[in-house]
Order: sequence, then structure tokens, then C-alpha cells
Amino acid sequence: MSRRKATPLVREDSSDVDMEASNQSAGSVANSVSDDAGPRKLKVGLRVQVKMKENNKYEMAEIKSARKSKTIEGGFDYYVHFMGYNRRLEGWYSEDLLDMKQIYVARKITNRKDSMQISPGDDNRKKVNRIGQTNLEYVLATEADLHDDEDTPAVRKARKKEEEDEGKRRNIDMIVLNGWRIAPWYFSPYPEALTRTDAIYLCSWCLSFWPCVNTMKNHMSVCPLYGPPGKKIYEKDNLSFFEMDGAVDDVYATHLCLLAKLFLDHKTVYYDTKPFFFYVLCEKDDEDCYNIVGYFSKEKCSAEEYNLACILVLPQFQKKGYGRFLIEFSYLLSKVEQKTGSPEKPLSDLGLLSYRSYWLYAILEFVIDTSYEHNGTAASMRKFMNKDINLHVTLPKLVETTRIKRDDLISTMTSYGIARQNINGTQIILSLSMVDKYFKNKNEKVHVDAKYLKWTPPVSTPGVSGSRASDNQRRTESFLGLSSTSSDD
Repeated sequence: MSRRKATPLVREDSSDVDMEASNQSAGSVANSVSDDAGPRKLKVGLRVQVKMKENNKYEMAEIKSARKSKTIEGGFDYYVHFMGYNRRLEGWYSEDLLDMKQIYVARKITNRKDSMQISPGDDNRKKVNRIGQTNLEYVLATEADLHDDEDTPAVRKARKKEEEDEGKRRNIDMIVLNGWRIAPWYFSPYPEALTRTDAIYLCSWCLSFWPCVNTMKNHMSVCPLYGPPGKKIYEKDNLSFFEMDGAVDDVYATHLCLLAKLFLDHKTVYYDTKPFFFYVLCEKDDEDCYNIVGYFSKEKCSAEEYNLACILVLPQFQKKGYGRFLIEFSYLLSKVEQKTGSPEKPLSDLGLLSYRSYWLYAILEFVIDTSYEHNGTAASMRKFMNKDINLHVTLPKLVETTRIKRDDLISTMTSYGIARQNINGTQIILSLSMVDKYFKNKNEKVHVDAKYLKWTPPVSTPGVSGSRASDNQRRTESFLGLSSTSSDD
């Protein structure tokens, strides 16, 4: 039976411009949307209340694009961005979900004196912050504001902006993977023909993509894979990791990156997988097939000592601790390599929270196991909680044991208030609530077990795979007709 995980609503910063209350009558606007000749397409840039699919409530949204409706004969669908919400909630909405009685259009406020007189309590406009900056207000649209009837400079500018935004617009309505129906969050460059289907069907094992369920089933009946290609390097209970070379298993790696791009806003690696290793986390089912949960990639040769380039947990597996499981596994590989590591920067806000959660856990694990006597409970440590642990003495050992970079450790301890100054210098001080949470996480969440890792650090093949910088250099030299005599690091 098909299953679908509800997408949580994620707020972003408030919009740059707000709605202006108006005493205008909206009746004429509603009537002008549809005339005797039938429905007319609304202009890009207008704002209107749209019934959001996730919460069934009307929210203010801006029209980004329009197309002929898939569900209403002679009507239109509109691609909208909800003001104040994350881009992942953008999508196509049929016109019957738009409140046509109140449509808003932007007006420029060019009089700086008038703009500066707007009171701070007026929520309908945004004050000018810099001298000479053009400000906007949104007012109820008139009939002349609604449609692109003339080929004016403003219309041409709007069309150009729409074309530029096309690569940012979510182009897939639904994917079906291993029985799950998943609504994508972002654009991914799947073949254009597939974007016109109601859903894309993915093979559970090779991640190839198909326009309908029957063709996908026909493929899976002959698919040679029962999980990711590459080498299985970890397996405990029903969880396994597979390691793939992006230069060797490039087809699967490309399929994986196309899938990931649906849920990662800024991912661009799909066009060149050679410089990366991929570590795919799978759940094994009752038929001994391995179904993808998530993955992380790692640059083969990183001058910055990054041990993780990109990380994804598929939406249906989120909130189960798999994100931190992937992070923990990346540091286990760093321990085997005897290198310190860090994720590629900058991290998103959510990414930073996930990493600091793991870094805090690793710090607590080291400090508790090396500096305190306990029986596995926070209560058994109560009498030792005031013990001073000198940070400058402990930090080098902490880096060596966890393989977390020094700067990441210090920023985490500072963020959580673990490192404090006293007369003896900088000390690591733990709170009882923090220790209690540590033991709860240790006992209840899934963790990587190093005993089940069967892995030796892979060696990159010169001329075939390496760092992104060296691959870019080879492409440049090839374009210029030069030959490279240096090998990858």
C-alpha cells in the first residue's frame, strides 16, 4: 500500500514587502479574472491568497509561473511561493485554490520623504533602510494590473525573470520509491519528458527513473541489482553501508544525485561524480534486498580535510536518528584513516544543529568515559559533577580520539557552555541534565558499531578520479589542448 510522509511546514524570514490594507472594493477584480472569452491568465508577480496543501489554510503567495491547467478545462495552474515559508513548499496550484476576490500588485514608493514618514507600527509597508532605495507596497489590483495584454518593457522583463527562475522551480510533482509516494521539495534536472507526468517511478535498487508503474515493474523484474553497486563495508542487524566510487559506478551515482537534488536546494554535484566516494545507507528487507535510506558523499582528495561533502536522509526516514548515524559513520572512517575531519562549509542552520548534536555527544562520551566513574546512569555521576577537567590538557586527546577538528570542538563547547573559566584556567564542566540526555541518547538511539566495519581506505586512480580541483584542471587543460604531467594528490 502506498505511504506518504507529511511534509512539515518550515518558516523562513519574513518577506521583504507586506500587504497594504485597502478600502478598495474587490468585486471588480474578481469579475475581471474571467470574462466572456473564458478564464485569462494572471500575471507573474501578483500576490494572492492560496489554499496551502499542507495545512488546508489560505496563505499569501506570489505567482512565479503559469501553465494550462491539468485538472480544469480551459483554466490555468499557477506556480506559487508562499510568503514567509521555506521554498520547499512552493508548487503548482490549480486556479480554484486561489482566492480571486483579492489579488495584489506591487507599487513603487519613490518619494523618500513619504517613505520615511511611514510609522513603525504600519505592518503594510516596509521602511526605506538606505537613502535612495526604492520601496514597494502591495495594493489591491485593478483589472488593468491582472493580465499581460501588451508587449511592454515591463511584460518582457517579467517574462525574462520567469525564464531565469525556471531552473529554481520544482519540476516534479511526485516520486514513487519502494512503495513510498514522496513530494519533492526542489528542482532536479530529470529528463523534461518525465516532468509532464503525474509521478516519476524509481527502481528501488538502481534508482533508474520511469514514467509509469508498469514500466518500472518490468525493469525491476530484470534489474541485476538488489541494492547499491559497490562494496558492502558495514552491516549490523538490518542496516548496511555500501561504498561506491563515483568514477566507477557513475550511472548509479548520477541517479543518486538526481534523487538527492529533489531535497537539497543547493546541490550541484550531479553533473560530475568522479571526484567523490559515495556511502549509501540501506535497510535490508525480508527478501534480502537493500533499500536506500540516505547517503553521504566524500571528496577523494580534500585539501581542507573535509570528511563529508553532501548528506541526505530521504524524507520518509527523517526524525529517526539516521542523519546523526550518517555523521557518526563519516567520523568512524576518519578514525580508521587516522585523520581529523570536518564537513564542507558553510553548513545550513539545520546542518549545523545536526553536527553540533553529534559533536556534543562525542565530547560527552570522551569526557564521561575517561574522567568519571559511573554505572551507565547520570545519577551515578552526581558526586563527581564538580570535578575540574582542564581543557588545554584534554583537548589534544579529544581531537585524537574523536577525529573532530579542534575548531569544531571549541565552537561546540562554547555554544553549549561546557568550557568555562575559573582560577585554574579553562575547564570542561558538565551539567547533570546534559549528562542525563547523553545516557538517554546512548541507550535509545541507533549508533554505529565499529566492530562491524570492514573497510580499508580506498586509493584514487590517477587520471580517473581525484579532487574536484584536479578534475577541473584536467578539463581546462584538455580544452586548451595541453597535457597534464602531474598526478592527483
